[in-house]
Amino acid sequence: MLDFNILEQFVTFYHTGTLIEAATQLHISQSTLTRGMQRLESEFGVPLFIRTKNSIALTEAGKLAAIDAEMILHQCENMLRRVQDFDRRSRTIMIGACAPVPVTNAVQRLTGLFPSVAISSELKGLPDLLAGLEENSYHLIILPYAPTEPDMISIPLCTEHLYFYLHKKHRYAKRKSLKVGEMNGENMLLFQDIGFWYDLVTEKMPDSRFLLQSERYSFIELILNSTMPAFTTDSIPCDQPVSDRVKVAIEDEEFNVTYYLTGKKGTIAPIDFTRLLQ
Repeated sequence: MLDFNILEQFVTFYHTGTLIEAATQLHISQSTLTRGMQRLESEFGVPLFIRTKNSIALTEAGKLAAIDAEMILHQCENMLRRVQDFDRRSRTIMIGACAPVPVTNAVQRLTGLFPSVAISSELKGLPDLLAGLEENSYHLIILPYAPTEPDMISIPLCTEHLYFYLHKKHRYAKRKSLKVGEMNGENMLLFQDIGFWYDLVTEKMPDSRFLLQSERYSFIELILNSTMPAFTTDSIPCDQPVSDRVKVAIEDEEFNVTYYLTGKKGTIAPIDFTRLLQ
């Protein structure tokens, strides 16, 4: 029976062309590699190498064997990866989310109900979330609305309200609330990884210029050391109050969201969602 380690040695020799280079790349001795090639040739029962006093090269049959051996190794790697991925998914709840805030809430609920199951989550746009649930890439998705499709079931998860975060010297700082359109055209600080909020904010404020920050620390530093307006939320406890800034509520309904944890009926998952999604 063919030894996959020896097949790997064989393919490496095919690509390097010499025993010395192949042995060096494989971190084995040249004598070990030589014995492996001899054993492989014996398994095939045909000459794979042309040997001279100072060199060794592949015969045409050897080249064909090396090409096929490389294909077999790739197929084995793909097989292992697919099986391992299947096993991981069978023990992991895959969540797709439209925003970061509700992920924490969902993870806490799921961990409490199913403590032995791993949880994996990622942020995606709304079309990708719905497609992923349909294609079984996700067991659950988090949406900013309750879907009406008959094959989906959902429960309210949590709420989030977005606010303008204004310096006390801003002209609207003393307002209790604002329409988004009143701030359209302002230069704004904006944290980049906020899921669907990013699309909503940039759509509703087309005349504004946004200074995007991908690192939370840098974003907070700018909040502390600039007067540029920004956004904040009532759902992130790490946002510490800043003495020279005030929160001004946004009146537009789209900025007051209830998140729904949504699953598809009949989804094959590592847990029974009946307790959660009813």
